[in-house]
Amino acid sequence: MTILPTAPIVILARPQMGENIGSAARAMMNCGLSDLRLVAPRDGWPNPAALPMAAGGSEIIENARVYDNLADAAFDVSLMVAASARRRDLPIKSADPRAAAMMMLAHERQSMASPADAASSGRVAMLFGPEASGLDNDEVVLADILVTAPLNPSYPSLNLAQAVLLMAWEWRMAAYLASQQGDAAASDQSDLDQLAKPVMPDAPPASIKERDFLFQRLEAALDDGGFFTAPDMSHVVKRNLRAFFTRAAPSAQEISTLHGVIQALTRKRD
Repeated sequence: MTILPTAPIVILARPQMGENIGSAARAMMNCGLSDLRLVAPRDGWPNPAALPMAAGGSEIIENARVYDNLADAAFDVSLMVAASARRRDLPIKSADPRAAAMMMLAHERQSMASPADAASSGRVAMLFGPEASGLDNDEVVLADILVTAPLNPSYPSLNLAQAVLLMAWEWRMAAYLASQQGDAAASDQSDLDQLAKPVMPDAPPASIKERDFLFQRLEAALDDGGFFTAPDMSHVVKRNLRAFFTRAAPSAQEISTLHGVIQALTRKRD
């Protein structure tokens, strides 16, 4: 029996139709993924239209968890890849689905190799947007990697279940080859390790939720201090700050230190 790594979480942000959620669950089941999280589904949850489309993935639908916002849904996630049909003018790392799958495996490898408790090192997640519009930029900058597939440039859009199946299949194939061939699954293991976010010894990476809380506190402090002098540009500046901290891949310990810095600076101002 082939033992694969812990499967990624699938997060659907603002999904619209129950039928598409059910089809996405079926695609997850095909590839051995089971943890489905829904962020503010348009038609509420549970949705009776989802179960018939899930087929063998009915258990995934029954166990799906619902959250009000993306940060809460990613409370235990330390690496998140965001799927999009189009490239964005955002300062965020980008990859195709195959490279993203290798990055997820590399991140998990480093987390498991860390002396820190593996449970505190965080999980990986795949993020998908609503059917009509896809992810918005504020959702994308919470992710570590933006994933776009090299499809027909005149029509690159996939439906939700197709996108989930594409990403889940690439992860499963990468994990399967790694389990069968070991280090030979990658042409150069050092290259694979370089794809992962750095994991400090004894310092598990911060979760998406921990990073988001820091962002909110930093933005509030900067707002109180009069940093955002151009209201029409403040949203872009905030998004760039979030992207900066995402690229830095801070550990939970570093996030805690930054909270202390913000507290000291704001106390002195008061």
